[in-house]
Amino acid sequence: MASRRYRADYYLFRHFLMGMGSFHDGKVISHGAMKLVFGINQPFRIRLQKNWYTARAALIDGECPHFLNGNGDWQILLWIDPDTSLWHLLRRRSLKGRPWVLHDVPVPPAMDEVIQTVGDTPDPLGALKLAEMLLRVYSGGIPVPSTWDEGVKKAVETIDENPGVIDIGSFNGLDEGFRRVVGTSLESYLHRCKWIQYLGLRHGGVPRQESLELSGLIGWEGLSDWFEERYGLELNVLENHLPFVRVYNGPEDQPVLYL
Repeated sequence: MASRRYRADYYLFRHFLMGMGSFHDGKVISHGAMKLVFGINQPFRIRLQKNWYTARAALIDGECPHFLNGNGDWQILLWIDPDTSLWHLLRRRSLKGRPWVLHDVPVPPAMDEVIQTVGDTPDPLGALKLAEMLLRVYSGGIPVPSTWDEGVKKAVETIDENPGVIDIGSFNGLDEGFRRVVGTSLESYLHRCKWIQYLGLRHGGVPRQESLELSGLIGWEGLSDWFEERYGLELNVLENHLPFVRVYNGPEDQPVLYL
């Protein structure tokens, strides 16, 4: 890369949170989301089950204790949300019953070019293509556009319009179809949309408490606890670096299944 920056950029997509930067866990952590770690320029050090390893890529199941030492270089981290189609795909094809697996494979084609583009400018679509390149390499799966069910489509449109005023009870009986079409549960999707709305309001300069209320969230402490349990990160990391947190909801951000 032309320059080395040690600030982390974060991108939020439908099925995962993506981070690009130099990551170093301050302690042994475990969290609900599955994690895919990829060393951009060189391998990184990671501690798993009390042993240290050097790897170019690692896939770690949720709740598996680990310690990442990536200081001095860049890594891409994908935190894959539990019980999504992508989470199930990686568990089945890559983990195969194991709590973690290390990969030592060649860098995917065109990686340097894409990294340079995504790293130097706010480029959510480029970041999504980069993430999907890695997911294709390490899972063999690709995102497939969902076939809409009219009831699910209406629910998604209603939630997307203003998730802060939506109650999960208004979609009773829809979860099975929603999971089949969108690739995640209705409850998880609604919470994610509330969180996205919160980030948008904060980007717009709306105070924290007002943003929480407008987004229908349960309060800062509750959101912070949920975030740390899900991703093993302190929410203040994102809150204090909002210009480097990007939500992708562009024209191509349609529901997909990873098959």
